Amino acid sequence: MATATTATTATLEACIQDCLACLRECEICADMCLNNKNVSAMAECIRLCRDCADLCALCVRFMMRGSSLMTEACLACAKACELCAQECEKHAASAAYCKSCAESCRRCTKSLHELAHAA
Repeated sequence: MATATTATTATLEACIQDCLACLRECEICADMCLNNKNVSAMAECIRLCRDCADLCALCVRFMMRGSSLMTEACLACAKACELCAQECEKHAASAAYCKSCAESCRRCTKSLHELAHAA
């Protein structure tokens, strides 16, 4: 299991930055979806964005303190990012904020997996 002491500093810092960027994009996306004229069609997107943002925030805190639960948190967050990206991609053609969110979630997923599997 990777911890802050075994993961490279560069991998850890990149993951923290990707999680913060993803958190920001998810919050923006959820807020914009709430303002959508057909908000009920965006309900799942809003839910997944909020879950993803919350898990990204938790992961950042775990990474910064080198929690022994960091790997598990990163893997749960990666799953939330993947689900959020899939949902946002459904709306990406008509909503630029969903496209941006999906791209950020994909970057974050990759970074979280790299950190979780770091030796």
